[in-house]
Amino acid sequence: MVQCKHWQGKQVGVDTIRELRGVMAAHNVRRGQFATTSTVSAAAFEFSKGNAINLFDVPGLLTLIDKRCPDEQAHLLAIALQGDYWKPTCVNCGDKMVERVTKKGGVQFWGCINPPRCKTTMPLRGA
Repeated sequence: MVQCKHWQGKQVGVDTIRELRGVMAAHNVRRGQFATTSTVSAAAFEFSKGNAINLFDVPGLLTLIDKRCPDEQAHLLAIALQGDYWKPTCVNCGDKMVERVTKKGGVQFWGCINPPRCKTTMPLRGA
């Protein structure tokens, strides 16, 4: 069972990993994977070790990718960049978001493609 969190600025706590463990138990799944673009608390890492959950933050994911041969790395990159998977999906509409710029200040951000019906936004990393 796999769970991914694309969080920015919100640390993954032990409660989130416990929730995954509960779902695993409910479905009789023995091993789990958890990946995040955020940071992970020490308590979450400790809980994951004793509960058959592989937990990866960004450094952990990069280390895992670094262990692959160059051909495998190229293949992973091709899959990651396939289609629009690199664009975030609006949590309210389920549609892909587009890059936008604020009128005041010119700050880049992700915005839903369905305004004014949906005004969901999120920060653009590296903007």
